[in-house]
Amino acid sequence: MSNDFDSYFSQLPPFDREKDFHAFWDRSIRELRDVPMETAVEPNKRRLKQRFKHFDVGFKGANKSRTSGILLVPEKMERPRVIIFFHDYFRPNHFLDFELDPSVAYFFLGLKGHDILSFEEDGEERATPGYMTDNILDIESYYVREVYLDAYRSIDMLRLRTFLDCSSIGVMGKGFGAAMALFAAAYSGRVKALFLDTPSFIYLPVGQNISKNDAAMEINGYIERHRAKSRQVKKNLTYFDALNFADAVTCPTTVTAGFKDAFSPPRCIFALFNHMLCDKTMEVYPDQGNEAGGEKQFRKTLEWMIDIVGEGA
Repeated sequence: MSNDFDSYFSQLPPFDREKDFHAFWDRSIRELRDVPMETAVEPNKRRLKQRFKHFDVGFKGANKSRTSGILLVPEKMERPRVIIFFHDYFRPNHFLDFELDPSVAYFFLGLKGHDILSFEEDGEERATPGYMTDNILDIESYYVREVYLDAYRSIDMLRLRTFLDCSSIGVMGKGFGAAMALFAAAYSGRVKALFLDTPSFIYLPVGQNISKNDAAMEINGYIERHRAKSRQVKKNLTYFDALNFADAVTCPTTVTAGFKDAFSPPRCIFALFNHMLCDKTMEVYPDQGNEAGGEKQFRKTLEWMIDIVGEGA
Protein backbone atom coordinates (compact mmCIF):
# COMPACT_ATOMS: atom_id res chain seq x y z
CA MET A 1 0.00 0.00 0.00
CA SER A 2 2.85 2.41 0.79
CA ASN A 3 4.14 2.09 -2.77
CA ASP A 4 0.66 2.84 -4.12
CA PHE A 5 0.34 5.85 -1.85
CA ASP A 6 3.73 7.20 -2.87
CA SER A 7 2.94 6.84 -6.57
CA TYR A 8 -0.48 8.45 -6.15
CA PHE A 9 0.80 11.30 -4.02
CA SER A 10 3.44 12.20 -6.60
CA GLN A 11 0.87 12.85 -9.35
CA LEU A 12 1.17 16.41 -10.62
CA PRO A 13 0.43 16.41 -14.35
CA PRO A 14 0.48 19.73 -16.23
CA PHE A 15 -2.78 21.46 -17.01
CA ASP A 16 -3.83 21.04 -20.64
CA ARG A 17 -6.07 24.09 -20.89
CA GLU A 18 -6.53 25.61 -24.33
CA LYS A 19 -5.62 29.29 -24.72
CA ASP A 20 -9.27 30.32 -24.66
CA PHE A 21 -10.21 28.07 -21.72
CA HIS A 22 -10.92 30.88 -19.24
CA ALA A 23 -12.52 33.06 -21.91
CA PHE A 24 -14.82 30.18 -22.90
CA TRP A 25 -16.11 29.71 -19.37
CA ASP A 26 -16.38 33.43 -18.59
CA ARG A 27 -18.44 33.88 -21.74
CA SER A 28 -20.55 30.80 -20.98
CA ILE A 29 -21.49 32.20 -17.57
CA ARG A 30 -22.31 35.62 -19.06
CA GLU A 31 -24.56 33.95 -21.62
CA LEU A 32 -26.22 31.91 -18.89
CA ARG A 33 -27.16 35.10 -17.05
CA ASP A 34 -29.07 36.22 -20.13
CA VAL A 35 -31.32 33.14 -19.94
CA PRO A 36 -34.45 33.81 -17.81
CA MET A 37 -34.35 31.45 -14.85
CA GLU A 38 -38.15 30.92 -14.67
CA THR A 39 -37.89 29.10 -11.35
CA ALA A 40 -40.81 27.02 -10.07
CA VAL A 41 -40.81 25.99 -6.39
CA GLU A 42 -43.76 23.76 -5.54
CA PRO A 43 -44.53 22.23 -2.12
CA ASN A 44 -44.70 18.44 -2.13
CA LYS A 45 -46.77 16.65 0.49
CA ARG A 46 -44.50 13.63 0.28
CA ARG A 47 -42.07 13.66 3.21
CA LEU A 48 -38.70 12.41 2.09
CA LYS A 49 -37.19 13.23 5.49
CA GLN A 50 -38.76 13.85 8.87
CA ARG A 51 -38.40 17.42 10.17
CA PHE A 52 -38.07 18.82 6.65
CA LYS A 53 -40.49 20.53 4.29
CA HIS A 54 -40.18 19.17 0.74
CA PHE A 55 -40.26 21.33 -2.39
CA ASP A 56 -39.96 20.29 -6.04
CA VAL A 57 -37.85 22.82 -7.93
CA GLY A 58 -37.40 23.52 -11.61
CA PHE A 59 -35.48 26.22 -13.48
CA LYS A 60 -34.02 26.99 -16.90
CA GLY A 61 -30.33 26.57 -17.52
CA ALA A 62 -27.96 26.70 -20.49
CA ASN A 63 -29.59 26.46 -23.93
CA LYS A 64 -32.90 27.23 -22.15
CA SER A 65 -33.38 23.59 -21.12
CA ARG A 66 -35.08 22.90 -17.79
CA THR A 67 -33.43 21.29 -14.82
CA SER A 68 -35.11 19.94 -11.70
CA GLY A 69 -34.24 19.12 -8.12
CA ILE A 70 -35.50 18.64 -4.60
CA LEU A 71 -35.24 21.21 -1.84
CA LEU A 72 -35.55 20.14 1.81
CA VAL A 73 -36.01 22.95 4.32
CA PRO A 74 -35.96 22.44 8.12
CA GLU A 75 -39.41 22.92 9.59
CA LYS A 76 -38.25 24.82 12.65
CA MET A 77 -35.66 27.19 11.21
CA GLU A 78 -35.99 30.59 9.58
CA ARG A 79 -33.65 31.41 6.71
CA PRO A 80 -31.32 28.43 7.08
CA ARG A 81 -28.03 28.17 5.23
CA VAL A 82 -27.89 25.61 2.39
CA ILE A 83 -25.87 22.58 1.29
CA ILE A 84 -26.12 21.46 -2.35
CA PHE A 85 -25.65 17.90 -3.61
CA PHE A 86 -24.69 16.72 -7.10
CA HIS A 87 -25.03 13.00 -7.81
CA ASP A 88 -22.91 10.76 -10.01
CA TYR A 89 -23.62 10.18 -13.67
CA PHE A 90 -26.19 7.42 -14.34
CA ARG A 91 -26.48 6.74 -10.61
CA PRO A 92 -29.14 7.66 -8.05
CA ASN A 93 -28.46 10.46 -5.59
CA HIS A 94 -27.11 8.33 -2.74
CA PHE A 95 -26.89 11.37 -0.45
CA LEU A 96 -30.68 11.16 -0.12
CA ASP A 97 -30.27 7.83 1.71
CA PHE A 98 -28.33 9.36 4.60
CA GLU A 99 -29.61 11.03 7.76
CA LEU A 100 -29.57 14.82 7.46
CA ASP A 101 -28.90 17.40 10.15
CA PRO A 102 -31.96 19.71 10.43
CA SER A 103 -29.85 22.80 11.15
CA VAL A 104 -29.44 23.55 7.41
CA ALA A 105 -31.46 23.18 4.19
CA TYR A 106 -30.46 20.80 1.39
CA PHE A 107 -30.84 21.01 -2.37
CA PHE A 108 -30.46 17.88 -4.51
CA LEU A 109 -29.94 18.78 -8.16
CA GLY A 110 -30.86 16.18 -10.75
CA LEU A 111 -28.57 15.81 -13.75
CA LYS A 112 -30.37 16.36 -17.04
CA GLY A 113 -31.99 13.13 -18.21
CA HIS A 114 -31.99 11.59 -14.72
CA ASP A 115 -34.98 11.07 -12.45
CA ILE A 116 -33.65 12.01 -9.03
CA LEU A 117 -35.99 9.69 -7.10
CA SER A 118 -36.82 6.66 -9.24
CA PHE A 119 -33.63 6.20 -11.21
CA GLU A 120 -32.76 2.51 -11.52
CA GLU A 121 -29.25 1.06 -11.44
CA ASP A 122 -29.99 -2.66 -11.13
CA GLY A 123 -29.20 -5.29 -13.72
CA GLU A 124 -26.01 -6.63 -15.21
CA GLU A 125 -26.76 -5.39 -18.73
CA ARG A 126 -27.15 -1.68 -18.02
CA ALA A 127 -27.71 0.32 -21.17
CA THR A 128 -26.22 3.75 -20.52
CA PRO A 129 -28.14 6.76 -21.88
CA GLY A 130 -25.31 8.17 -23.99
CA TYR A 131 -25.58 11.72 -22.68
CA MET A 132 -21.79 12.01 -22.35
CA THR A 133 -21.45 12.00 -26.12
CA ASP A 134 -24.35 14.38 -26.84
CA ASN A 135 -22.83 17.15 -29.02
CA ILE A 136 -19.33 16.13 -27.94
CA LEU A 137 -17.90 17.67 -31.13
CA ASP A 138 -19.35 21.09 -30.24
CA ILE A 139 -18.16 22.57 -26.95
CA GLU A 140 -20.89 25.22 -27.10
CA SER A 141 -23.71 22.67 -26.84
CA TYR A 142 -21.99 19.70 -25.20
CA TYR A 143 -23.96 17.93 -22.45
CA VAL A 144 -21.23 18.46 -19.86
CA ARG A 145 -21.22 22.22 -20.47
CA GLU A 146 -24.93 22.26 -19.72
CA VAL A 147 -24.70 20.33 -16.47
CA TYR A 148 -21.69 22.32 -15.24
CA LEU A 149 -23.66 25.51 -15.84
CA ASP A 150 -26.69 23.94 -14.12
CA ALA A 151 -24.49 23.41 -11.06
CA TYR A 152 -23.46 27.06 -11.14
CA ARG A 153 -27.01 28.30 -11.74
CA SER A 154 -28.41 26.24 -8.85
CA ILE A 155 -26.53 28.59 -6.51
CA ASP A 156 -28.10 31.68 -8.09
CA MET A 157 -31.51 30.00 -8.05
CA LEU A 158 -31.25 29.32 -4.31
CA ARG A 159 -29.86 32.79 -3.65
CA LEU A 160 -33.11 34.32 -4.92
CA ARG A 161 -35.24 32.35 -2.43
CA THR A 162 -35.95 34.82 0.37
CA PHE A 163 -36.60 32.05 2.93
CA LEU A 164 -32.98 30.84 2.61
CA ASP A 165 -29.68 32.41 3.66
CA CYS A 166 -27.25 31.81 0.81
CA SER A 167 -24.46 34.07 2.00
CA SER A 168 -22.51 30.89 2.75
CA ILE A 169 -23.12 27.62 0.89
CA GLY A 170 -21.67 24.12 1.14
CA VAL A 171 -21.42 21.87 -1.91
CA MET A 172 -21.01 18.08 -2.10
CA GLY A 173 -20.59 15.94 -5.18
CA LYS A 174 -20.13 12.25 -5.90
CA GLY A 175 -18.12 10.97 -8.88
CA PHE A 176 -19.04 13.07 -11.91
CA GLY A 177 -21.16 15.16 -9.54
CA ALA A 178 -17.92 16.05 -7.77
CA ALA A 179 -16.65 17.53 -11.05
CA MET A 180 -19.82 19.64 -11.14
CA ALA A 181 -19.27 20.67 -7.51
CA LEU A 182 -15.68 21.63 -8.28
CA PHE A 183 -16.82 23.80 -11.19
CA ALA A 184 -19.43 25.54 -9.03
CA ALA A 185 -16.87 26.24 -6.30
CA ALA A 186 -14.35 27.52 -8.84
CA TYR A 187 -16.75 30.09 -10.30
CA SER A 188 -18.99 31.08 -7.37
CA GLY A 189 -17.68 33.05 -4.42
CA ARG A 190 -20.59 31.85 -2.28
CA VAL A 191 -19.24 28.30 -1.87
CA LYS A 192 -17.50 28.21 1.50
CA ALA A 193 -16.94 24.45 1.90
CA LEU A 194 -16.54 21.70 -0.70
CA PHE A 195 -16.71 17.89 -0.50
CA LEU A 196 -15.47 15.86 -3.47
CA ASP A 197 -16.61 12.28 -2.86
CA THR A 198 -14.46 9.99 -5.06
CA PRO A 199 -14.36 12.59 -7.87
CA SER A 200 -14.24 11.50 -11.49
CA PHE A 201 -14.08 13.16 -14.92
CA ILE A 202 -10.62 14.37 -13.92
CA TYR A 203 -7.20 14.01 -15.54
CA LEU A 204 -8.97 12.63 -18.60
CA PRO A 205 -5.88 11.72 -20.68
CA VAL A 206 -5.28 9.03 -18.06
CA GLY A 207 -8.74 8.61 -16.54
CA GLN A 208 -10.37 7.76 -19.86
CA ASN A 209 -7.99 4.83 -20.25
CA ILE A 210 -8.30 3.31 -16.79
CA SER A 211 -11.73 4.23 -15.43
CA LYS A 212 -14.62 1.77 -15.68
CA ASN A 213 -17.35 4.30 -15.00
CA ASP A 214 -20.24 4.90 -17.38
CA ALA A 215 -19.03 8.30 -18.57
CA ALA A 216 -15.66 6.91 -19.64
CA MET A 217 -17.26 3.90 -21.31
CA GLU A 218 -19.62 6.07 -23.36
CA ILE A 219 -16.88 8.41 -24.55
CA ASN A 220 -14.46 5.58 -25.32
CA GLY A 221 -17.19 3.81 -27.27
CA TYR A 222 -17.78 6.95 -29.29
CA ILE A 223 -14.07 7.30 -30.08
CA GLU A 224 -13.91 3.65 -31.10
CA ARG A 225 -16.76 4.20 -33.56
CA HIS A 226 -15.44 7.55 -34.85
CA ARG A 227 -11.67 7.21 -34.89
CA ALA A 228 -11.27 10.13 -37.30
CA LYS A 229 -12.81 12.38 -34.64
CA SER A 230 -10.56 11.19 -31.80
CA ARG A 231 -8.26 14.22 -31.79
CA GLN A 232 -11.18 16.66 -31.81
CA VAL A 233 -12.94 14.82 -28.98
CA LYS A 234 -9.83 14.82 -26.80
CA LYS A 235 -9.24 18.52 -27.44
CA ASN A 236 -12.84 19.35 -26.60
CA LEU A 237 -12.70 17.38 -23.38
CA THR A 238 -9.91 19.61 -22.05
CA TYR A 239 -12.53 22.34 -21.53
CA PHE A 240 -14.44 20.03 -19.18
CA ASP A 241 -11.69 18.05 -17.45
CA ALA A 242 -12.21 18.94 -13.78
CA LEU A 243 -8.46 18.93 -13.23
CA ASN A 244 -8.33 22.21 -15.14
CA PHE A 245 -10.51 23.92 -12.48
CA ALA A 246 -8.43 22.70 -9.52
CA ASP A 247 -6.36 25.82 -8.89
CA ALA A 248 -9.41 28.12 -8.96
CA VAL A 249 -10.99 26.71 -5.79
CA THR A 250 -10.35 28.83 -2.70
CA CYS A 251 -12.66 27.33 -0.05
CA PRO A 252 -11.75 24.51 2.39
CA THR A 253 -12.11 21.16 0.61
CA THR A 254 -12.33 17.52 1.66
CA VAL A 255 -11.62 14.80 -0.92
CA THR A 256 -12.07 11.02 -0.61
CA ALA A 257 -10.30 8.24 -2.49
CA GLY A 258 -10.58 4.46 -2.37
CA PHE A 259 -7.46 2.66 -3.50
CA LYS A 260 -9.58 -0.16 -4.97
CA ASP A 261 -11.87 2.20 -6.87
CA ALA A 262 -12.22 1.25 -10.55
CA PHE A 263 -14.70 4.07 -11.28
CA SER A 264 -12.81 7.01 -9.80
CA PRO A 265 -9.14 6.03 -10.12
CA PRO A 266 -7.09 7.23 -7.12
CA ARG A 267 -4.25 8.24 -9.42
CA CYS A 268 -6.54 10.81 -11.01
CA ILE A 269 -7.98 11.97 -7.68
CA PHE A 270 -4.50 12.65 -6.32
CA ALA A 271 -3.60 14.55 -9.50
CA LEU A 272 -6.55 16.83 -8.78
CA PHE A 273 -5.83 17.10 -5.07
CA ASN A 274 -2.18 17.98 -5.59
CA HIS A 275 -3.11 20.88 -7.86
CA MET A 276 -5.56 22.42 -5.39
CA LEU A 277 -4.21 25.51 -3.63
CA CYS A 278 -6.90 25.81 -0.96
CA ASP A 279 -7.04 24.44 2.59
CA LYS A 280 -7.54 20.76 1.74
CA THR A 281 -7.83 17.31 3.32
CA MET A 282 -7.62 13.89 1.68
CA GLU A 283 -9.48 11.00 3.32
CA VAL A 284 -7.91 7.76 2.03
CA TYR A 285 -9.50 4.28 2.16
CA PRO A 286 -6.83 1.74 1.10
CA ASP A 287 -9.13 -1.30 1.34
CA GLN A 288 -12.26 0.22 -0.20
CA GLY A 289 -13.51 1.12 -3.64
CA ASN A 290 -16.02 3.68 -4.82
CA GLU A 291 -17.89 3.66 -1.48
CA ALA A 292 -14.78 5.19 0.21
CA GLY A 293 -16.11 5.59 3.73
CA GLY A 294 -19.79 5.54 2.90
CA GLU A 295 -22.24 7.00 5.41
CA LYS A 296 -19.66 7.28 8.18
CA GLN A 297 -17.53 9.54 6.02
CA PHE A 298 -20.64 11.48 4.99
CA ARG A 299 -21.62 12.16 8.61
CA LYS A 300 -18.10 13.30 9.44
CA THR A 301 -17.99 15.58 6.39
CA LEU A 302 -21.46 16.98 6.99
CA GLU A 303 -20.52 17.98 10.54
CA TRP A 304 -17.36 19.64 9.22
CA MET A 305 -19.28 21.46 6.50
CA ILE A 306 -22.01 22.74 8.81
CA ASP A 307 -19.35 24.11 11.18
CA ILE A 308 -18.02 26.17 8.29
CA VAL A 309 -21.27 27.13 6.60
CA GLY A 310 -23.05 27.92 9.88
CA GLU A 311 -26.67 27.69 10.84
CA GLY A 312 -27.83 30.92 9.25
CA ALA A 313 -29.93 33.68 10.71
